[in-house]
Amino acid sequence: MNVLNSIVKKASLISLSRILNILGLLVVTIILARHLSKREFALYDQMWLILNTINPIVSFAFSSAVYFFGVKEKSSKYISSIFSFLALLGFIVTILFYLLRFEVGRILNNALFPENFPYFALFFLFSIPTAILDSLFILRGNFKKLFIITLITVALYIIAVFSSIFINKGIIFILASLSAIAILRFIYTLNFIKKSFDLTPTFSHLKEILKYTSPLIFGHISAILSRQIDKFIVANSFAPEVYAIYGVGAKELPVVPLITSSFASVSFPEISKLYDAGKKIEVAKLINDVIKSTAVFVLPVFSYLFFFSNEFIVVLFSAKYIESAEIFRVYIFFLPVRILLYSPILSALGRQKIYMLVSLIDLVLNFSLGLIFLKLFGLKGPAIAVVLSTYIETSLMLYFILRTLVGIRLRDIFPARFLLSVLTISVFIAVFCYLVGSLISDVNLRFVLTASLFLFIYFAFIKVRLISFG
Repeated sequence: MNVLNSIVKKASLISLSRILNILGLLVVTIILARHLSKREFALYDQMWLILNTINPIVSFAFSSAVYFFGVKEKSSKYISSIFSFLALLGFIVTILFYLLRFEVGRILNNALFPENFPYFALFFLFSIPTAILDSLFILRGNFKKLFIITLITVALYIIAVFSSIFINKGIIFILASLSAIAILRFIYTLNFIKKSFDLTPTFSHLKEILKYTSPLIFGHISAILSRQIDKFIVANSFAPEVYAIYGVGAKELPVVPLITSSFASVSFPEISKLYDAGKKIEVAKLINDVIKSTAVFVLPVFSYLFFFSNEFIVVLFSAKYIESAEIFRVYIFFLPVRILLYSPILSALGRQKIYMLVSLIDLVLNFSLGLIFLKLFGLKGPAIAVVLSTYIETSLMLYFILRTLVGIRLRDIFPARFLLSVLTISVFIAVFCYLVGSLISDVNLRFVLTASLFLFIYFAFIKVRLISFG
C-alpha cells in the first residue's frame, strides 16, 4: 500500500506541475492579449509559434533518450552527451534563425520580427538544452523539485508580464525578460547535471544517442508541423493584426489533452501487455472504456463552448478579439476526436511506421487543404482545413488499429451509442443555458452564470445516473 501511495503521490506532482505550467502560460497569454496591441501580440505569438514548432520535437526525442539511456551503465556519460548536444543544437538553430531573420519575417509577413528577434534569441538559445530538465527530475525521482522549479518559472513569467504593464514597457521588455528567465533555467540545469551526473560528453555515446533519437525526430516532425501549419499559412497571407485575431481563436483548450494523456499514460502500457499476450478482446474493451471515461469530460466542454464561444473569447481576451470567436468555434471541433489518443495505441500495437505514414499524409493534406480553403472561406479556411485533416488522420489510424486487431469490429472499440447519449444530453443542457444566458446582458456575468448552471445540471444528470462511465 505504501508503494501505491508513493506512485500516486509522484504522479500527482507530475500532473500538478504540468497543469501549473499550462495554466501559467495561458494566464500570460491572456494578459498580453489584453495589454499589447494586436501587432505586438502577433509578434509575441509568432515567436512562440517558431519555438513551439521546434521545441516539442527536441523535447519528445531527447526526453525519451533521457529515460532510455538514464538507466544504463555509465548513464552520466549519456546524460552529459545529450545536454551538450542540445546546447550545441540551440546555438546552431539560434544563429541560423538570426541570419535568416529577415527571410523568416517575410514568411510570417511581420516587419517587426527581424528587429525584435535578437531580444528573443537568448530565450531560443537556452530553452532548447533545458527541454530535458523535467525528464531529468523524473529520472532522479526529484518530483518535489520538479514542482518547485515549475512554480518558480511560471511565477517569473507572470512577474515579467506585470512588470511590463506597471512600468509601461512594450514587447521588447517582455522578450528580454523571457530571455533572462531562460538563462536562469540554463544555469540551474547546468549545475544540476554537474551535481547529479557529470559534464564529460563523448562522441561514442553521442553517436548512440543520435541513432536512437533520429527515428523519433523524423516521426514527430510531420505531426508537429501539421499542428502548426495553419498558423504559418495565415501569418504568410495576412497582416500581423489579422494573424493576432486568428492566433487567439486557433487554440485548443490545454486541459483537454492533459485529461486524455492522463488516461493514456495509465492505459496504454496495459494495452501493449494485453496485445502481446494475444488478448485482443480485452484490448478492445480497454480502449472502449478509455473512450467512455474521457468522453464524459470532453463532450460537455465541446457542447458548452460551441454555444458560448463569443463569451469565452471576450471574457478571457477582451472585446477587441471578438472576431476570434469565429475561429475558436471551428477549433473546438478538435475536441470530439480528442476523446482518444490514437497514435500511442498504434505504437503500443507495434505499428510505429503506420503512425509515421499517417502523420505525413496528414501534413500534406493539411497544407493542401489550408491553401485551397483559404481562397474559398477566407480566414476561417486554414482552421477548417486543420480540423478536417485531423478527422481524416484519426479515421485512418482507427482503420489501422482495427486491421491490427484482427476479428475486432468498430463497435467493439467505439461506443457510438454511449457517445451519442452523452453528446445529446450535453447539447440539450447547453441549449437550455444559452436560452437562459440570452436574458443576461453583461457578458462576464452571462459566462460565469451559464457555465455554473451547465456544470450543476450536468453533474445532476451524472448523480441520477442518466450519464455514467458505462
